[in-house]
Amino acid sequence: MNPQSCIVPVLAIDEAGHIQHFLGTGFFVQKDHLLLTADHVIRDWSGQIAVVLLSDLSTLFPANVVHRDQQHDIAILFVPGCKAPQPLSIVTEHNPNKFVVCFEYGTTRVAGKNIRFSPATRIGNITRSIDVQDMLGPAGDDALELSFPALKGASGAPVLSNDTAFALHGMVVSNVSYHLLPVQIESVIDNGAKTEEHISYMLPQALAVNSKHVLTAIAAASALPGSPFAG
Repeated sequence: MNPQSCIVPVLAIDEAGHIQHFLGTGFFVQKDHLLLTADHVIRDWSGQIAVVLLSDLSTLFPANVVHRDQQHDIAILFVPGCKAPQPLSIVTEHNPNKFVVCFEYGTTRVAGKNIRFSPATRIGNITRSIDVQDMLGPAGDDALELSFPALKGASGAPVLSNDTAFALHGMVVSNVSYHLLPVQIESVIDNGAKTEEHISYMLPQALAVNSKHVLTAIAAASALPGSPFAG
């Protein structure tokens, strides 16, 4: 599988079709023209959304929002002009220590109106399934904790099995940070100024929405009257 053919940057464009902002990462999954991204990626943009393939940066494909599951931070979009050659399949079994790969656009560089897409691959494992609903709301139900961090712009990126199937386990939406070992926490005390400074070294780990919520969102989008994904 060529990841760049089904995992794409999500863009905000104006009425003239010019790129205004790089929003995040999206991917084609399960059905023709069905694009998935995190709802918070598109939340603050009320105009047209588009995607682009790295193989042809001159062509923008408009993407229309079909369904937004804000509780689980999932957005389903229809991209009529772009058909991924191999939409991702979905699995719901998440074994501890499962090796996974994440292809994302968090390393994209933006300078004014100039955008340089530079996707990166993260490889690691699912460390565990955890309940972080206190942090993410319903999206935190059985969230997948990953052994690598999520950069800004990586939201909406797929977490895939690191094998020939490249099946979807979840979608990156956030980070959680943990303190490293206590010996790596430094304290500096200035007795004269009576101040104390603590420097805590944090270990960021990405959090992904469980694929079971993705399946539910796709089913809801397919059931809508006039849905392009019905049937």
